[in-house]
Amino acid sequence: MTDRLSSRKNILEPQAVNTIVEEAESLKEAVSGSLKGRIPNELKHLFKETSLFFQEEVLAQWRSQERYDELVDYIIYQYEEHGGEQFWKQILLDLRLKKGEGSAFRMLEGLLPARLDRVKVCSKNLEKYPENYLSAASLGIAKGEALKVLYEYAYILENKPADQIDKAKVKKVKTQIEKVLTA
Repeated sequence: MTDRLSSRKNILEPQAVNTIVEEAESLKEAVSGSLKGRIPNELKHLFKETSLFFQEEVLAQWRSQERYDELVDYIIYQYEEHGGEQFWKQILLDLRLKKGEGSAFRMLEGLLPARLDRVKVCSKNLEKYPENYLSAASLGIAKGEALKVLYEYAYILENKPADQIDKAKVKKVKTQIEKVLTA
């Protein structure tokens, strides 16, 4: 896992991450310009470097513009190992409704490997330190993160007419669910 995490730092950010930063900065400048630089005190915190407000607004715009490929790239990069559940589930629902099954699978398959790796690492830590409650808690959290992705994957695979269900993929996902549950 450590190798995977350290190698992730060497992976270039997808273009979507750079684009969102650029578009958020552009939006911030446009809003500031329309206010002629006279930003009310109540809103000054939105214009600080650490504010994510404009990035969140750009993500909402991308969603309404159905820029799903960029959203999927962003989600995989930002939430590869954990987190972002509320956001990626919203995008997943959009993809299901728009019949974007390929993009949905790409997102879930992008989120899954690091989460499964994390379950393995946490399981080994618990075996090594069984008296450590933090190890047990970390394993529980890791299992939950992986299972959320796997259950969504299984739902998409199984929620179709019987003649369109890919039984091999369903079996593979169910096997992965069992492995996570017994880790």
